Amino acid sequence: MGFGTGHNAAAKALASEFNKQPAVTAEVVDLLQLIPNSFHPLLQSGYHGMLNKFPTLYYYLYDWTHHNKVIRYVSSEVIEKMGWSIRKKLNQLICATEPTKIVTTHPFGLLMCPGKCEQIPTVGVVTDYELHPIWLARVPHVLCVPKRLPNQDQFERIQWKTGLTLVETGIPVHPSFYEYVSKQEACRRLGLSSHRPVVLIMGGGTGLGPLEQIVNELQSLTHLQFVVLAGKNRTLHERLTRQFTAPHIRIEGFRTDIPLWMSAADLLVTKPGGLTISEAISKRLPMLLFEAFPGQEEANQQYLLHHRVAMITRPSTIRLQVAKLFDSPIQVGRMKERFESLMSVDASKQIVRETLKAKTSILQTL
Repeated sequence: MGFGTGHNAAAKALASEFNKQPAVTAEVVDLLQLIPNSFHPLLQSGYHGMLNKFPTLYYYLYDWTHHNKVIRYVSSEVIEKMGWSIRKKLNQLICATEPTKIVTTHPFGLLMCPGKCEQIPTVGVVTDYELHPIWLARVPHVLCVPKRLPNQDQFERIQWKTGLTLVETGIPVHPSFYEYVSKQEACRRLGLSSHRPVVLIMGGGTGLGPLEQIVNELQSLTHLQFVVLAGKNRTLHERLTRQFTAPHIRIEGFRTDIPLWMSAADLLVTKPGGLTISEAISKRLPMLLFEAFPGQEEANQQYLLHHRVAMITRPSTIRLQVAKLFDSPIQVGRMKERFESLMSVDASKQIVRETLKAKTSILQTL
């Protein structure tokens, strides 16, 4: 089960691996698609809608549920009550399919499960670089977490108090991100020069962030190649195409061949969404991060800064930062070396193995 674009992508990567197993069939369920169009427009418009309109409110909600057990309990109860329409459809789906295991890439998936699911082994897959306590409001039997999270000393305490099995698997991404394609070959396929550095600029699937200001600041660096992915934001794509016509700047819309673009790139400028940075980690692609949303994205950003594979940027500083990075290939090389311990080549396979052997047990929420 997923809940929105990034979580669904991880769920699909897992489903692909499950379906390779003999006598196993996996089905992906997007919980957002179970919400009626007329019900709760805030959820229907998605995570980014709330963040764009109420970032401060979201920050406090996220922080309170992180640090306050009472607030966390109340929040989980509210989510469960508001999710009655999801639970009703989910109950029908479970009755029709009779699953033997349930895997969710979002904690809401656990909260939405009807009572009858208590006898079915559940697996949670954390897709951001922080273990938020809402995952423990309704504890899964197995919880799969990213590699080398800070504060790992809490893991043993969580397992002892809750009874769950916690496994450091890494975040699953599509296997194509771990397929090696040389920079030369990727550039050839994409019509880029392999002799000049490539800077890939992304704002997620909907082109979020100050992309215009960033490209405007970078356009004077004509010895570099810039590729801007505007995603599904057609208005932004048209605006960028009109504004930036220099041959070293390439504007693209929504692309499905992101692994190839990342293979061609020497640097990624992006928002720190969990899926995007997991894909970049798989490609050992150093990052400059802008405008992290409160909550998960800030946690993702801190994770990358902690492991020294990324830096924070903004339009006013990005030109100098990019110029310095490419003037110091040794620094870029060291950043790439640090990705080795963060990579999760077998994340999907490991999660599948843990799921297939998962059993029900007595669990305690925190």
